[in-house]
Amino acid sequence: MVLAGALTVSGTASAAPSSQVRHVVQPADTPAPGNETLQPGTTVGPGPAVDAPQEPAPSTDTRKKLWLGGIALLLFALVYWRNKKRWSKWRAGKKG
Repeated sequence: MVLAGALTVSGTASAAPSSQVRHVVQPADTPAPGNETLQPGTTVGPGPAVDAPQEPAPSTDTRKKLWLGGIALLLFALVYWRNKKRWSKWRAGKKG
């Protein structure tokens, strides 16, 4: 469980804005500012600019977790391999 906890990345998912998203707007008779009706073919100016915060680069905390997980996995493999050799040596000595 410790190994699984070290390898998991905690955080929340967030949707990234995509340049592939297109919005389709149908012309309609909607009231413009000042209670005037727009005529078909009339365009409306752009809306207000939205300055949303950008997604930060991967933090050093994530990199530390990945390094710790890799080291833990390597140590686990080394201990497993050592014990496997000791077990086979003990077993061979017990048979003979």
